[in-house]
Amino acid sequence: MSDPQHTFELTLDAAPGAIERVLSVVRRRHLGLKSFRADAAGDGLWTVSIKAGAVPKEAALALSQFTALIDVRNARLNPAADSAS
Repeated sequence: MSDPQHTFELTLDAAPGAIERVLSVVRRRHLGLKSFRADAAGDGLWTVSIKAGAVPKEAALALSQFTALIDVRNARLNPAADSAS
């Protein structure tokens, strides 16, 4: 049985080390990283999309930790249905 897939959507300041701090949460929470995408959003911001496999409790804890990061302006979690893609 695989862990459910979740998509984290973050908006963060384009500051040195910001993406590394986000990735450190992924590592610490042992999220099963499926994909990671960061795009410039203008006005000194990045949008980051992280698809990961995690049980709901771990996903909720990761969201809380993303939100607490100094460079994160907004963070939300979109649970996705398991797919065979």
